[in-house]
Amino acid sequence: MSQLVFRLRSPDGRVETLTIEADRAMIGSGAHCEIRLPPEHAATEHLFVQATGAGVYAAARSFDPPPTAGGVAFMQGPVLPDVPIVLGRVEVFVAWQETVGGAAPGQAQAQKTSPLTIALALVMVPLAAFVLLWEDDEAAVAQAPKDVPALFAVEAPACPQREAPQAQALAAERWAVADARRERSPFDVRDGVAAVPLYEVAAACFKVGGDARSADEAHRASGALRAKLTEDYRTHLVWLDRSIGTKDWKTAQREVAILLAYCEGKKGAWVTWLSNLDRQLRVKYGKSSSW
Repeated sequence: MSQLVFRLRSPDGRVETLTIEADRAMIGSGAHCEIRLPPEHAATEHLFVQATGAGVYAAARSFDPPPTAGGVAFMQGPVLPDVPIVLGRVEVFVAWQETVGGAAPGQAQAQKTSPLTIALALVMVPLAAFVLLWEDDEAAVAQAPKDVPALFAVEAPACPQREAPQAQALAAERWAVADARRERSPFDVRDGVAAVPLYEVAAACFKVGGDARSADEAHRASGALRAKLTEDYRTHLVWLDRSIGTKDWKTAQREVAILLAYCEGKKGAWVTWLSNLDRQLRVKYGKSSSW
């Protein structure tokens, strides 16, 4: 299991430890943020944190107030576990742990990092990625794995309820949530991707509950949305391939961001490659303005 571990030190000295079982997290005062801070210390979305094969990387999403690390303004770069990023008056320490056989490798890093090492890391790691994009971009693209993940599972999920009344109630609830997420999908494709299995569970539960007509309607809604999103997904894959082939990196950055949204929650070599490409393009161009 892999996880991001956050230690938050408040102005009064209190320390709180939070663990996120994911490789990315948003810090801010917004309700959707994985790590929420009081609005007097953080903007709605203030700092984006992502773990990669090279370590933990962060990028500022707001400069009101500006984040700092090691006493200097922080825009984007690697995060060292014993160097806090300060948001307002809250110190945020971030570490990445991968548990293997019950041991977390990240716990072995207890030695303090020297200020010189901190300064070199903050400068050299983004610079190395920047140079890589300019001088070795074709080699990086050539390493892209072939196993692009399917957008949806081949088999539809079954209804978790076996009794008709409970199945009917669950079907109605899942259908209502699916409709709401489908309506939001033009603004965030992740809602559309999430709506498909919700419709499929609703269809399966309506069938268990003996409501064949509603089951058929939910099945048709699922099929139509699945077909549309699958076609759009394939289109964005083609656009990414073409933009990389022509070295149109701004277009590639936009397509990478869109495809990461389609693949949210998925694992595998291709998703890892896509995440690394996203990180490199952010170093070169900053945050994409199209997603």
